[in-house]
Amino acid sequence: MNAKPVSIALAGNPNCGKTTLFNALTGARHHVGNWPGVTVEKRSGVFTAGDVRFEVVDLPGCYSLSARSEDERIAAHHLGQGEVDLILNVLDASNLERNLFLTTQLLELGKPIVFVLNMMDDAEKRGIAIDIPTLETLLGGPVVPTVGNREEGIAALKDTLASVVTGADTKLRHIPVDYGHDLLGELQKLEAEIGRDEVLAKTMPLRWLALQLLEGGAEAAELAEASHAKVAIQAQVEKSRTFLEAHLGNDTAGLIAEHRYGFAHGLVAEAVKHPEREPDSSTGKLDGLLTHRWLGIPIFIVVLALIYTLSFVVGQYPQDWIGMGFSALSSFLAAHLPPGELTSLLTDGVIPGVSAVMVFLPVIMILMGCISFLEDTGYMARAAFIMDRAMHLMGLHGKSFIPLLMGSGCNVPAIQATRTIESRQDRLITILVTPLVSCSARLQVYIVIAGTFFKPLYAGLAILAMHVLGFGLAMIMGRLLRSTLFSGPNSPFVMELPPYRMPVMRTTAIHMWDKAKVFLTRAGTTIFAGATLVWFLSRYPGIADQDLALKYRGQREAVMALNIPQDQKAVQLRDLELVHEGNIVNTSLAARIGKKVEPFLSPIFDPQGHRQEAWKDVIALTAGFVAKEIVVSTMAVIYQSSEEPRAGEKLSPLQVTLRDKSGLTPLTALAFMIFTLIYTPCLGTVSMIRREAGSWGWAGFTVAYGLVLGWSLSWATVAIGRMMGFA
Repeated sequence: MNAKPVSIALAGNPNCGKTTLFNALTGARHHVGNWPGVTVEKRSGVFTAGDVRFEVVDLPGCYSLSARSEDERIAAHHLGQGEVDLILNVLDASNLERNLFLTTQLLELGKPIVFVLNMMDDAEKRGIAIDIPTLETLLGGPVVPTVGNREEGIAALKDTLASVVTGADTKLRHIPVDYGHDLLGELQKLEAEIGRDEVLAKTMPLRWLALQLLEGGAEAAELAEASHAKVAIQAQVEKSRTFLEAHLGNDTAGLIAEHRYGFAHGLVAEAVKHPEREPDSSTGKLDGLLTHRWLGIPIFIVVLALIYTLSFVVGQYPQDWIGMGFSALSSFLAAHLPPGELTSLLTDGVIPGVSAVMVFLPVIMILMGCISFLEDTGYMARAAFIMDRAMHLMGLHGKSFIPLLMGSGCNVPAIQATRTIESRQDRLITILVTPLVSCSARLQVYIVIAGTFFKPLYAGLAILAMHVLGFGLAMIMGRLLRSTLFSGPNSPFVMELPPYRMPVMRTTAIHMWDKAKVFLTRAGTTIFAGATLVWFLSRYPGIADQDLALKYRGQREAVMALNIPQDQKAVQLRDLELVHEGNIVNTSLAARIGKKVEPFLSPIFDPQGHRQEAWKDVIALTAGFVAKEIVVSTMAVIYQSSEEPRAGEKLSPLQVTLRDKSGLTPLTALAFMIFTLIYTPCLGTVSMIRREAGSWGWAGFTVAYGLVLGWSLSWATVAIGRMMGFA
């Protein structure tokens, strides 16, 4: 077997089944990272075919390589300059002509290409017949039909890839796109000027770079600018453009596109036969209902409500199992470790903090699985379509709904996803309002608070209301930003609606596991560190009053001297210990910090000034700036939540503690949820805003307006609620 794997670039249009094919090829042997120097997600994996080991990179889905958006730029850069040995071009067999525009650009790279006709089952249902041998001749490479979601044709594809690499396949040959005599002549002149720079000529294929320069590609222009032959190259580009536009009556980019479309149209005419009348499709009927002008949005809200209900109902069982496991672990360590600071750190800090978050892993996995399932069916594209009109009314691009929808999972990749938006203004607006969308980390806070202070039905409605409020505020802020800082017309929005498909459960499971790995990584790093820090702040200096310490020791010795059964003695000792630990917390650094900031939030969480524990909410929310999951773990530590569940209680130990000791009411609990939704993005999101917006100023602006908006809306909730008699 070869030592260095053969590098494959997986390229194709959005919704062509590219990622499904990637999962079928690599299985679980793939990893997710970032492209060098940028924050867009990069998926790569390995597989073996015959004696050949392959490494495949799943490029961002795009319709062309014109590098107008960040996704296109990354794909073009990797294909043109990356060490790509072989291109795997995935084509939607049911929409072949549209997909072939990207193929014409891939052919210009001069690299070996294997073509995959995916979704052959859709093409057959529509009565489309494709002549595979003719297609192979016209494209100059092997064509493999597949049905990726059922893994049909995957074995044949691997065999074909192995035969291409070993030289056994004889179908490979270079197929140039015919650009006509005039355009071809100018390309040759430009290639000659580029060839004067040997380094530049090795960076990209000459034909590819010449076409990119004539089309006005930004990256090609940067490469030419850095060349020692830039004067000659730029002069030839201007001469060629002037000549072509004068003689052919169109701009150069349009001329090139016309020839590419002509190539695709001619190829389909030769190799594909469409039925005179396509069979009736259920897609049109479903779209008539799901994208209905008036019914589409209510149906979408009902779908979301069903997803959250399913997540909580089904997730309750594994939640209980995880909770019992952590309780057993805490009891075991307390019984077998000697009393001291290390034992306290584990049983009072790390375990309560991490377990308070980990119990929600099943809910998050089910939620992400449901969203992945809907994406694979094609429904999420419809959701973006039905929201387009509302987004435009609020000053946002219709395309912005996709990042906002992703924000319900995590704001960080949602902000990354704005790179597909071409307009700088639209992209900045979307970046600045995305943190208002409720993410899965905030969901854990809602589950704890709503489940504690509301009846089950109202708890579910309150959690759904937080998500609706987040989207509503994002659109309102988008309108405000459009009217003030980013005035100008909205950009047009065109989005492809893919056909409905039955998702593959294996793919959905892979997506769920990917989200679980991210969650577990955060639990093992950020949340662990946060719980440790909060334990330290809530433990030291602690009990500065020597009288309290002496009193505790005297009471403990008195109980130890009692002639009573051991179980009764253990209960009394535990009660004394809880009081003592409460005194430690109340005299700690955390208490001092919280009480300093408490006046800022007391109008929201303690409007009548009766709560003694309000400062603990301040500490939890302050810790939430690092990661919103830490809000829950901080509460577990700061409120000294017991790991032992109470008999007959349906609530978790933390929820019982909050209900009995926090002093929150349903009204102030609702205000707490609203403030958690809005007040500030987590540290990772703030950092991502800085990177994507290109300025710490925009990151600071997001934090500032979030604090003002969160405080104002939470205060208004409490004030109006008290006026209505809900105090």
